[in-house]
Amino acid sequence: MELPGYDYIVVYKDIHFGRPHIAGTLIRPESVLYELAKDKTFDEVSKAFYNQINFKQIKECIRYAIDVMKILKYYKKVKPKVPRRLKRKLGPTSYAFIDKENENNKYDPAIKNSNVKVVDVLNKLYEGKEISQVAEELSIPKEAVIESILYSASLIDDFHLSLSEFKDPASVVIESFNYIRKK
Repeated sequence: MELPGYDYIVVYKDIHFGRPHIAGTLIRPESVLYELAKDKTFDEVSKAFYNQINFKQIKECIRYAIDVMKILKYYKKVKPKVPRRLKRKLGPTSYAFIDKENENNKYDPAIKNSNVKVVDVLNKLYEGKEISQVAEELSIPKEAVIESILYSASLIDDFHLSLSEFKDPASVVIESFNYIRKK
């Protein structure tokens, strides 16, 4: 099934346990972000996946991360409850550049000592800019950009893990994306 508002990301209940992936592949959006966080260009990310994905699909994965942040912030039906032990295996538990102290901004935190939010970083990446360009434009360290990408990929992991508590995760994904499209 197509994911509302997306051309390349789809969701089927019998693939990846109902978690979204890029159509025609088994590549999940968070996997693309984890590759991008290795300070790779879009071309290098594409090559890392054996040219199975293109520039537009990579951009759509970034947009997916932005939308997941909105879902986690506004859609109360889906709330991640990831066990701490598993969370440590998924990604960093502490961030040097992201201010997670403010509980109100848990799903859209700011970069420490700046007014830049993680979503601002993702929006610049969505425009097709490379990590160093984003860092320069937003006047933040390159490492903060990389950490923002890792943080958003981690939120996607949390979102996908939270789907396992539902009988039909694919329909919950579609329902949650429809919800934020109306907002």
